[in-house]
Amino acid sequence: MPLRPTPAPGRPASGDIGVRLPPSVWSGVLIGIGIAAFVDETVFHQLLHWHHFYDKSTPSAGLVSDGLFHAFGWFAVVIALAWVADLRRQQVLTGRDLLGGIFLGAGFFQLYDGTVQHKILKLHQIRYHVDLVGYD
Repeated sequence: MPLRPTPAPGRPASGDIGVRLPPSVWSGVLIGIGIAAFVDETVFHQLLHWHHFYDKSTPSAGLVSDGLFHAFGWFAVVIALAWVADLRRQQVLTGRDLLGGIFLGAGFFQLYDGTVQHKILKLHQIRYHVDLVGYD
């Protein structure tokens, strides 16, 4: 099992970018997404009360959407940790790839959250009743 992304042998198939990432990276990506979702939900939704996951309805609907979002984050982490345990049992888990995947997943979540949820779908703003320039 390679430790770094390696080109696929021969010519890449149609739709194949020719790079295969080890399972340690993919399990880390899932952990990173789950942790970033958990931190976002805990800090911005519950502690600071800046917004809900979905703000275009009633406060009750916002709380339900926050609960579903929170559950998604925890399910992602639990599934990824089971995957990590299996990779460790098979003795193919690499800590460096896992850590890189965690950072990649957390970064992907932040990019997705800021661009897709906030700007494209406009599910919610970062904060309400303030100048958003500092938050963009």
